[in-house]
Amino acid sequence: MKDSEIINLGKTVFGVFFSVGTLCLLGAIITKNDWFAGAGYLLIIFGVPVNLLCILGFLINGIINTSKFKECMIAILILTANIPIAFTYTLIGLSLFD
Repeated sequence: MKDSEIINLGKTVFGVFFSVGTLCLLGAIITKNDWFAGAGYLLIIFGVPVNLLCILGFLINGIINTSKFKECMIAILILTANIPIAFTYTLIGLSLFD
């Protein structure tokens, strides 16, 4: 895997989960529909393991291929940006549907 492909894969995984999470949050805010809140909750339940597996995969790849370690760490940092965003979205969602 090329260096730019590693970073692009990290950006893609980040983008998919960020976009779907934002869609769920905005859908819940705009429509006041519980379905969007449930979908957001399921996204957290399924998204966390997927992101952790991706992080673990990048970490193992970086350890095995030491020449690509820096790129793998960049991809991991991109993925970890989802953590505070998901936490904030969760707090907003919980405050809406008390």
